[in-house]
Amino acid sequence: MPVVPPNPDDLYPNGPVPPEPDDFQVAVAACTRAIRAINAGQRGGDGAEFVTHLLATVAANLGRSYAVIKARPGSWEADRVSALLASTVGEDDEYLVGYRSEPVELVVNSVYELDDLGLYETYEASTNHIGAVLFGNRWTPSRDRLTIDQLEQIEDIEQALADLEDADRSEYERRFTAAVTAEFERRKAVAGGNIPAQLTVNVRFVNHYDNLTDGWEHGIASELYVHARSGVLLPGSETTPDWSTTTHASSLLAAGHWPHLRIPGLAHYGIPTPASSEQED
Repeated sequence: MPVVPPNPDDLYPNGPVPPEPDDFQVAVAACTRAIRAINAGQRGGDGAEFVTHLLATVAANLGRSYAVIKARPGSWEADRVSALLASTVGEDDEYLVGYRSEPVELVVNSVYELDDLGLYETYEASTNHIGAVLFGNRWTPSRDRLTIDQLEQIEDIEQALADLEDADRSEYERRFTAAVTAEFERRKAVAGGNIPAQLTVNVRFVNHYDNLTDGWEHGIASELYVHARSGVLLPGSETTPDWSTTTHASSLLAAGHWPHLRIPGLAHYGIPTPASSEQED
């Protein structure tokens, strides 16, 4: 019988590859191996301590103890696990970060942040102001009264402002990351701090709105987020967010921080006077 040569395009020439073991099997094998080594005197500690520290490390990597029982918090298993974790990491997770083995990660959408902080509204305000200066009562946000030439003129202005937006966003991301990193290192250096020396922090900027870090959760990631969001100087104004006014944008504009003033080719349009503001409205 002729021998069929192997197919060079066959990814599995020796037959089907067995499926990968699932996470439960991997965890069981690792724990069994470790506790056997402990019982044989080949590894320090004891089995109960190993299991307790393992559970605390899982909770720390998830960010909070509650994350371990989140899928079914009312079960008797959840009650026992919560009690065990509380006895190890504290009732309020005050010692949780000391067990973390994964880097702390913040997931941030800088477009959302700058929009919420009013910067994008100020870019629109600059466009509307310049449009009113150039075209008077022909200017409306819909631009339906403008000629082709006028539309091209305002589009060039918008492009200059869009380039500034991109630069401001990049600068905000740089400052946000620096603020998070500095605060994280400060906490590590505090006497008596329980953050492991080898632990690192990372800020990952995304273009979606799923699973973003916010200030409503417990844990070090949320704390670092709140620190950076409230303390980072906003590009252009070099001020921290002003929470005392109706909107951040109104406080920025009232203080004279109009984006187009930072663009040499647009700065000559100035800012609205009280009279011109009424006309633009």
